[in-house]
Amino acid sequence: MKSTQWQEDRFGFMEMKNNKAVATLTKTFLLLIFLCKLAFSVTAQEIPNNAEPLAPGDAFVMDHIVVGPSEAVIRWRIPKYYYLYKEKFAFSSKDFIIEGVQFPLPEIKDDPFFGPSEIYHNVVEATLRLTPKTEGNSKGILDIAYQGCWEGGVCYPLLKTSIKLSGL
Repeated sequence: MKSTQWQEDRFGFMEMKNNKAVATLTKTFLLLIFLCKLAFSVTAQEIPNNAEPLAPGDAFVMDHIVVGPSEAVIRWRIPKYYYLYKEKFAFSSKDFIIEGVQFPLPEIKDDPFFGPSEIYHNVVEATLRLTPKTEGNSKGILDIAYQGCWEGGVCYPLLKTSIKLSGL
């Protein structure tokens, strides 16, 4: 087997003199470029070329309903090519004690930057068990935070909103 020899070129850079080694390195480099491009373009191939990301309020439409004396359901409708992160949901209130929050089972997305992430597509509902902090007061404000992304390459900042609940 012939060893690779290095020689300084006219610009002072080191140059390989073994053609097989150069060919192997070139093939490896091209394969890496191809794999990186493939990893980043898999979801982009599905998205129309002229598509632009929606405004956050259009991408993640939220509504709610009080379903019982201590239970409310918060729902997000999520269009195609968008998703919400399970770990980014947060609920707080000065008016209610939040006794529990239930979510459906999430999907796992293998994000090339963040690793495996729990996400939701299409629709997600969070069921909250709430108790008013003041007895006899069935109205109050619930503060909500959530975050999601467009598969075309945009992640939205943490979105925060408040909703009025009554009938708890």
